[in-house]
Amino acid sequence: MSREQVLVVSCIMPGIGGQDSGNQGFLTARAMRRHLGWDAKCLVFQRNYLGYDYDWVYLENVTRDIVMDYARDCSFFVFMDCVATDPAVRFNDFLTRDNHCVLGVGSGLRRSVDYTLMNQIKRNVRVIVPPQDESLCTHLCGVPFDFVIIDIDKIDAIKEDKNNEFTVCHAHTSPSTKGGDVIQSVLADHPEIKSDEIHSLPWPEAIKRKSRAHVIIDSLTMPTYGLNTLESGVLRQHCITNIGPWCYMIHPDFPFMSVNPLVTGKSVRDGVESSLLDLYNNLDSYDHVLDEADRWVRSHHHSSVVAEKWKWYVKWSLNR
Repeated sequence: MSREQVLVVSCIMPGIGGQDSGNQGFLTARAMRRHLGWDAKCLVFQRNYLGYDYDWVYLENVTRDIVMDYARDCSFFVFMDCVATDPAVRFNDFLTRDNHCVLGVGSGLRRSVDYTLMNQIKRNVRVIVPPQDESLCTHLCGVPFDFVIIDIDKIDAIKEDKNNEFTVCHAHTSPSTKGGDVIQSVLADHPEIKSDEIHSLPWPEAIKRKSRAHVIIDSLTMPTYGLNTLESGVLRQHCITNIGPWCYMIHPDFPFMSVNPLVTGKSVRDGVESSLLDLYNNLDSYDHVLDEADRWVRSHHHSSVVAEKWKWYVKWSLNR
């Protein structure tokens, strides 16, 4: 396969989108460079407090002219959540039907599913959605492959030992949208369980702090898994989350614990409480689950695995 030149644009427009959701833009571009030998760059419009790595931050370490000159020579473009429309960096002149796609990274796309679907129909915009995310793939006729990259090598390098005392943590950017009220309710009834609420920390610091806990509670509001769930596999900690039946249909061997009522037959709160108490009382009995989760994440979400998917997707898109 030829050596491609790719621009990954992690923005909607300055002041509104701008940031790199989950660092997926940078990790995608870096995977293409490292594992495929492609010339790939990620462009963002603003930094955030999470302390992510970046290629280009617009007007900070790259000028408009450099961006546009690079884009002019690109063979493929990846846009996060929607095609960038900022007038300062219009890429429309470089786009064909086959040389770009939209990557459905999450909340931004969920807020505009109907608009995105109409763009697919009218303009033949291709959207890549995680097949296990029923909130996206059941509403969009996108190309399903799991593009999420976990920075496994960096996590391995910075994670720390577990606390001596059983600890559960909850890491979030917005507790109101992640089920924080349920978590606080359960923990209030069980003061014997040590807890750690993590927010507003740079990503490396959050990883170090999360790694000390034995259990992490991820989002309880979406029927799919997020970065916290996947990172927990590498951190060798149990994860409690709201994974729905759709996800288990896509990944029958998915090794993480669900409190979704359609899976457990209980309310979310009762599921969280019973799962947490089971782990608190029988933690050593579930060591095999940690082994399975670690293997599963490494085999599905290491950058080398995801890069291969991009190689074949871009080949198909450019030559179909």
